[in-house]
Amino acid sequence: RGKMRPAPDAKEDQGKKLFVGGINHKTEEKSLREYFSQFGDIVDVVVMKDSATGKPRGFGFITFKESAAVDAAQNARPHTLDGKDIDTKRAMPREESSPEVHAAVKKVFVGALRKDLTNDDLSNYFSNFGTVVEASVVTNKETNESRGFGFVTFDDTDAVDKVILGRPHSINDHKIDVRKALSKEEMGKLRSRPPRQHQNNQWNQGPPDYRQQGWNQGYNQGGYGPPSYAPYG
Repeated sequence: RGKMRPAPDAKEDQGKKLFVGGINHKTEEKSLREYFSQFGDIVDVVVMKDSATGKPRGFGFITFKESAAVDAAQNARPHTLDGKDIDTKRAMPREESSPEVHAAVKKVFVGALRKDLTNDDLSNYFSNFGTVVEASVVTNKETNESRGFGFVTFDDTDAVDKVILGRPHSINDHKIDVRKALSKEEMGKLRSRPPRQHQNNQWNQGPPDYRQQGWNQGYNQGGYGPPSYAPYG
């Protein structure tokens, strides 16, 4: 009997997948496997191609046997393959369809916070995912009371991706809402992305067409006050 292949976005497998972007159009799956095998055993490698023309789309995915290999690959950035600098990120699961989830940012918005939660509480919790540069609970300027949300800034975009993949999060047994925080400029770049062709909504097809997303979805649904992308700067 043949073995059943696990769902491509199974929770236990998601942390083992790496997105590889900006690859040379001459780069084949064999060379991707050879290069990234230095970080751990590889289960699967795919270079995405246009379904109509068969031409490479400039990105692919690598599935490792262990999630520690993804950590090793990310810790060894930057990467160069076939004479071209390539961009590696932790692959996001299919159900993560909001536009900001694919953005490379160093800041997260944190909502649904208890009123007694402090900056130190935020910093202590999120330091489990990377080096925290700043953690701040937003307060009312007049009363100095917490408004129930805040921001955490890391020194690396990879730490933010680890946070997103680690959802749901709880601090002191209280569930919190965590999303990537985008500046107005960063959100504008997402809005201006050209639509992808032949999108079939599988996890390994890359980021979705951002123009199909509802721009009001996001941070303002929790009643925290900030608009959909928690602008700053």
